[in-house]
Amino acid sequence: MQDQLFHILMVSADYSILNRNRISGTSLEKVMAIDLETLVDRYNGFLTGERIIAISVSMGHPDIETRVMVAEEDSKSEEDRIIREFDSMLEERDPDVLIGYNHTGYDLPLLQLKMRNRPYSQQFWNLKYYLGTAYTMDMMYVIAHDLHTSGENSRIRKLRDAVNHEKYEKLPLMRAKDLVVNPNMNVGEAIKNLWLNDRKNFEAYCQGDTHDILRIFYSIFG
Repeated sequence: MQDQLFHILMVSADYSILNRNRISGTSLEKVMAIDLETLVDRYNGFLTGERIIAISVSMGHPDIETRVMVAEEDSKSEEDRIIREFDSMLEERDPDVLIGYNHTGYDLPLLQLKMRNRPYSQQFWNLKYYLGTAYTMDMMYVIAHDLHTSGENSRIRKLRDAVNHEKYEKLPLMRAKDLVVNPNMNVGEAIKNLWLNDRKNFEAYCQGDTHDILRIFYSIFG
């Protein structure tokens, strides 16, 4: 159904021109790529209040700067700390465009869920402001459309498949998704294991997601 709806969108409008018009006049330095890493093993599926353990943010052109905010332990206080750091970074960097990979379906709704459960006096005001004013572009759909214009079908791919696609093979991508490929664990378990036992590679994994999404954004719109 998701792919059918996306195909209808592409038939009814030129998706690329639509997005170009929306970001026209925006400096590439004002585009921010974001990604969350979460613990899902204690919860009943996605968007049920799962713990955020890392937030990765990439900005900058032509050189990309990435900052990864990592929780030191599985606790609400550590989750609050990294969200607060992200909240301060939004004010500092003042993005015009927020991009991610399925961030409209997961990352941003989860942040909004976290904020709904906080008292008014403890809200993350910069986060609320930029979620309401910045243009949000989900690269999951943009990449599907970009590959479709190259003659492929319009199916939506996992990010690991997207960054390894031959169309983007010459881009200087980190391609860090293989860091959580473990034959004895599912992806959620592998992410948790990396966070607990190999912080260096965990941060590289987080960095890879936002860095690569921003590079592909530049290749399409830069």
